[in-house]
Amino acid sequence: MLYFNLIRFSFILKVVKMRSTAVCRALSKALQRHVSTAAVSLSNELIDALKNEITAEKQLEKENLRGEQAPRISGFEITTDGANVHLAKLHGVPLALPSLTIEIIKAQQRLCFYLDLFFPDAFSVLIAVDFRVAEFYIAPASKGTEDEDVPESVYSSSGKYIDPTLHDLLFNHYLAERGFDQKFCREVVDFATHYEHSQYVKLLTDIKSFVSK
Repeated sequence: MLYFNLIRFSFILKVVKMRSTAVCRALSKALQRHVSTAAVSLSNELIDALKNEITAEKQLEKENLRGEQAPRISGFEITTDGANVHLAKLHGVPLALPSLTIEIIKAQQRLCFYLDLFFPDAFSVLIAVDFRVAEFYIAPASKGTEDEDVPESVYSSSGKYIDPTLHDLLFNHYLAERGFDQKFCREVVDFATHYEHSQYVKLLTDIKSFVSK
């Protein structure tokens, strides 16, 4: 009698276990369907938001940034690669490479200036742009790559402490002869504003494409 009870008890356990497994599978499938539906809904909402933002940014570009074509910078050749913008100008033999850093190259050396752009008058931000030299130094010329690091042994000085006469000759007249003046700064700001905006629109477009896959 005990033997049959054990068999029956074992059978009941198996039935309960099978039912429990079936319930878990059903719940798992229902949860997967819910998560999948929610993910699709969120993706569609995100795609719609990105579309609206891209449309708005392109309208802003059309109304305030003079169209899709970025403005030019007089006398400079512009090369872009994503977030990198490279400007080059030939002045006699030396090659000036302005970006955040100006490098004037002669033979095996380069005279380098780190520039900070600023607005001289807070009320004329749409007109006047100027620069101050934050740092300057002489370094060996790059060997093959323009972004080559400057050796740690190179001494640099702050532009704040230079003699006023030398400041005027080196930072103003010397750079102005090579095209680095207020007009150049204004054109850089115009170009950078337009180019940064176009890169932002491209980023939104790439995100929309990624989410849509």
